[in-house]
Amino acid sequence: MKAIEILDQNNWGITQQHIVSGLSHVISSTGLKGRWQQLSEKPLIICDTGHNEEGISEVVNQIKAQTFQKLHIVWGAVGDKDLSTILKLLPTHATYYFCEPKIPRALKADQLATLAGTFGLTGEVIQDVNEALLKAKQNAAEHDMIFVGGSTFVVSEIENL
Repeated sequence: MKAIEILDQNNWGITQQHIVSGLSHVISSTGLKGRWQQLSEKPLIICDTGHNEEGISEVVNQIKAQTFQKLHIVWGAVGDKDLSTILKLLPTHATYYFCEPKIPRALKADQLATLAGTFGLTGEVIQDVNEALLKAKQNAAEHDMIFVGGSTFVVSEIENL
């Protein structure tokens, strides 16, 4: 949005309609995946690559706008980031599945679970992203919601459902 603002200041003529159209077609236009991407309908499974305070704040607002019975969150993160500003935003009523992406920067899932616990977030430690998602799917009912996120690296490891 900042880039659009700068382009608009330089008379590029970008309209609100252009912005809405562009955002509505991000995946097909760019190949970028994981921006509030729906992976399944029953249960509703959404992934998002938001990984900073602003992005997670938007994700949480989107989650609040959904209709579901129970919320399951598959969550992983990198270890070189201050997660306190992010974890305090996450819903405490969810069941968490703490995982870790397969990269050297990953925060170990057990360390993430311990840190998350200080913010009232509880759940299971399942290192592998796809195993954590599978466990969430096994525990979820048809009218539940599963959210997968915390890191671009977590979302990138999701295998085809």
